[in-house]
Amino acid sequence: MGMAQGPQSKKNLNVELNLLPVFDILSVCICFLLMTVVWIEIRQMETKQAIGSQSASETIKEASIWMSIDESNNVVMTMKPAKGVETKMMVPVKSGSIDFEKAKSVLTNAFSKNVRMTHILPSKNTKYDQVIRLMDIAKQVGIINIGLSPI
Repeated sequence: MGMAQGPQSKKNLNVELNLLPVFDILSVCICFLLMTVVWIEIRQMETKQAIGSQSASETIKEASIWMSIDESNNVVMTMKPAKGVETKMMVPVKSGSIDFEKAKSVLTNAFSKNVRMTHILPSKNTKYDQVIRLMDIAKQVGIINIGLSPI
């Protein structure tokens, strides 16, 4: 007994695809893209590399302040003048976080002594928002060149 052959054994190839879910996903992706592009434009902080981008002959020894953050969020600020002796200042922890008011006063004092470059050396436990806030304070004070050391 053989199989019946003919038009009754073939499936109908005229199928209607439901494209509505595809359009829904596409519209969500486009909205997400538009919102994130605007957010990136608004929330950017322009920085330059403080050391390393120039050749050795172009490097000018200028005053800088190095902010190293230890494991318990104490900030040791080391002022390195172009000529003279380094000075260190400790900004202790205030309620589990960096004392940003004290850090701002130290950076303001450094800016008044013609310091235009800073380096931030975070530890592996330093939170990202604390580093960004230190960078923001340095920009507010007027320090132009901000360097960030990798962890």
